[in-house]
Amino acid sequence: MQYRTGDGNGQRRPPVLQGLGIRGGNDPRTALRWALPDERRGPSLVAVDIGADDLELLTRFVLKLGGYAEGLFDYHDFGFPKAVLKRHIDAVADGLERQKESRDNPSVNLRPPNLPDSAVWEETDETWNYGQSLRFAAGASMVTQRYRNQISPENLRSAFVAKVLHECQAGILDDLVDKGRYTFIEAKDLYHHCFVSMIDPGFEINTFRKELALILKQEQLSMFDLMTSITAGFNHLIQSSPNGPDLFYEMERVNERVILGQALTMFQKQPTLDLRKLRRISSGFPAPSPDVAWHERLSSYVSHATNHSLIDMCFWDRPVPDEEIRALAEAWYYYDIVIVHLNNIVGLHKDLRGGLVNLALISMREPELMDLTTVQGYNPNLTMEDYDAQFARTADYSRRAIEAATSGVEDGDLFYPFLTIMIPVVMMADWIGNRDNMIHRYLQCIAPSVRKAASAVAAPRSAQAPIATETR
Repeated sequence: MQYRTGDGNGQRRPPVLQGLGIRGGNDPRTALRWALPDERRGPSLVAVDIGADDLELLTRFVLKLGGYAEGLFDYHDFGFPKAVLKRHIDAVADGLERQKESRDNPSVNLRPPNLPDSAVWEETDETWNYGQSLRFAAGASMVTQRYRNQISPENLRSAFVAKVLHECQAGILDDLVDKGRYTFIEAKDLYHHCFVSMIDPGFEINTFRKELALILKQEQLSMFDLMTSITAGFNHLIQSSPNGPDLFYEMERVNERVILGQALTMFQKQPTLDLRKLRRISSGFPAPSPDVAWHERLSSYVSHATNHSLIDMCFWDRPVPDEEIRALAEAWYYYDIVIVHLNNIVGLHKDLRGGLVNLALISMREPELMDLTTVQGYNPNLTMEDYDAQFARTADYSRRAIEAATSGVEDGDLFYPFLTIMIPVVMMADWIGNRDNMIHRYLQCIAPSVRKAASAVAAPRSAQAPIATETR
């Protein structure tokens, strides 16, 4: 599905959805939009800020991940100085500090009420892994470095909050579905209800709550209020953003992909394990290249990371060109595969103990897994050669991502080399120190692609050009 939002001269015009006959005059969303202009809406009645404790933990994650990434430059040649990466991390941390200073709206506190204040990093609540979601949210906050120059300081704050809320909602849903023994239909309904409501111009909070109460498993109702607050806050931010309404259909497309992908994971685990059905369905998913395997196509559906850039685009100060969205779609298709592969490699044995055959294991052991109806007693006997082959395959998708992202695009701040290094650091930190060997082996595979991307930018400029930061 394609749409246009600009006329080539920077002027906004109603989006045109190809093939649906929807134009500005008959757009079904029109009657559902805000009736009042921005300046007359008054203060927000929903939580559109992040709690102070959550912001503090996010800052600690950013600095810890960034510090670890800087140390990697002592072992790998990435083709640019570590000072470039440090300036990106400092800019993200500076934005978080400003977020703390400017909190004047109602906030949502993300830490589960039954999780002790002393619990940090990867210590988990039995319902939702809050620490892991905050780590991933710290990674999502780094994506804004790509578009900082396109977003005003006020909208930059809103974009950050929206990304954190979205990452936490996705983490909650993932954990609920994994632990709640949902069927395929039930999982699809839960994801659909939450993701659709987050961008629905006609969102009504009481309707959302009634439906959510019916879908959630009884033992998971402790997450009810938090999920409602996240949905309402995200919806308010997106509907109030400069480009949110115009990017509605693109966000809907990505969401529908994630909803289906996540629901299909029900066939990766007991008691509904059915990998042949999973392969049959996933083989039909579209891909930029025909050599993308069926389980890698599913990986791109399972990940929601493409949304991070889309959320930032919603807060641009000008309309988003079609070519920017096309470049984003291909690059992040591949980055989504990389993210899922690395996350699954780290959690492979833990998932297997929980009765789930994750996509990294399928990639390494597909022939012997296809006819299993139970993983009880199954031992894959993985070797370092298996991991190295998987890292090489994943690194090739990282190469495709960085090439698609930088083709014909100026990247003077070396954002994509920075991002390509930070993805394995964020995804494989379980916690930093335990996965050193795996991170280094993977970075050996991706270093040539990073060097090639960095070499496209003049060395003096890449070393000295300031990284965009928020202004007061």
